[in-house]
Amino acid sequence: MELLNYDFVQRGILTGLMVGMSSAVAGVFLILRRMAFLGAGLSHAAFGGIALSMLFGVEPFLFTAIFTVLVGNLVQALSYHRRVPGDAAIALVFSGGVALAVLVLGIVKGFGEYIFGYLFGNILMVTRDELYFSLFSFLLVSLFFLLFYRKLVLLSFSDELAKLKGVNLILINHMLVSVSSLVIVLSIKAVGIILASSMVVIPALTALMVGGSFLSTVVLSVCASVISVLAGITLAFYYDLPPSGTIVGAMISLFALAFLRRVLSS
Repeated sequence: MELLNYDFVQRGILTGLMVGMSSAVAGVFLILRRMAFLGAGLSHAAFGGIALSMLFGVEPFLFTAIFTVLVGNLVQALSYHRRVPGDAAIALVFSGGVALAVLVLGIVKGFGEYIFGYLFGNILMVTRDELYFSLFSFLLVSLFFLLFYRKLVLLSFSDELAKLKGVNLILINHMLVSVSSLVIVLSIKAVGIILASSMVVIPALTALMVGGSFLSTVVLSVCASVISVLAGITLAFYYDLPPSGTIVGAMISLFALAFLRRVLSS
């Protein structure tokens, strides 16, 4: 309870929980859609957006969110072209985002320490404005999954079945990518650009190891993420460790336990 006596820890925990829950739900759908690598691609594309925000002198998170959503939809549009496989389109924005960031940072000098914070993240340094942005994004993401849950479940298992049920595949795919892009941008503040995709992939993968149904998998993914965020922030606070490393380390530990349980029970 000593943790809650500090305002910066309160903001970090609240932001971490909102980011963790949003990422955990999005991760289940992305993995089942064979789009897990999208998280890594978009996080590196977001690096380019952060660099551009420095160049233009604008608010970084809002600008990066818009930039990443546009890039994510570009990837989705490219994947419809037969000669551009989905993984190749992701690799394209992966390298393009990093290249753009390197070029911009070569022009804009003196932002090395600023960029370091985005590369590795620090959930305990969340500002009040970033907390409000996280809250708005969390509510938006939650609303999307609540409204389109059934359609997303159909889409996760069979495009043909979803199409027969009248689901607009193109629209839903673009909406899922947009929401996932927003989730990735949120994850950057928690664990940084390098580990942002971990927030999306690892809790969902852990839940898929033990979940008995689709809904239980989503719930378990959220639980794994929440436990990891709380454990990671606690360890980081008391042992003066980087929060990004402790949060992702906790996620990997839970995955290892779930994997061991699966092996022993089979």
